[in-house]
Amino acid sequence: MRLRERPKRDYTVDITPLVDIVFLMLIFFMVSTSFKVASSLKLELPTSKSQEQVSEKQEVIVSISPSGQFYVQDEAVSDLDLRKRILNETKGDPNMRVVLRADAKTQHQYVVRALDVLRGLGMGKVAIATVNERESP
Repeated sequence: MRLRERPKRDYTVDITPLVDIVFLMLIFFMVSTSFKVASSLKLELPTSKSQEQVSEKQEVIVSISPSGQFYVQDEAVSDLDLRKRILNETKGDPNMRVVLRADAKTQHQYVVRALDVLRGLGMGKVAIATVNERESP
């Protein structure tokens, strides 16, 4: 008795749905990711040996250029409007962190002026931004 040969089937795997899902996931993650916006001010921060990292949530950044120009959240502010602008950005919350970014060549009087304004507003959480000595050029 002779057995019949079964016809050979050609099996293929259709990966089109898999590719669709991967692209959908890629688009989802690209849209839902939040990116840190780098400051447009080019400041050469002073160096420090301490290693404390500052979290970036709920903080106001006050920058001082070498010429003494104040910036709050990267927007130029006059000396007279500095207090009002910081108050608006912090919404009157004395517990909000304020990061003071002053160029290494900035005169000390401008840093003291900014600290006086922050003290007058009752801001207790003030950090001074520096660059780790190992990271500095």
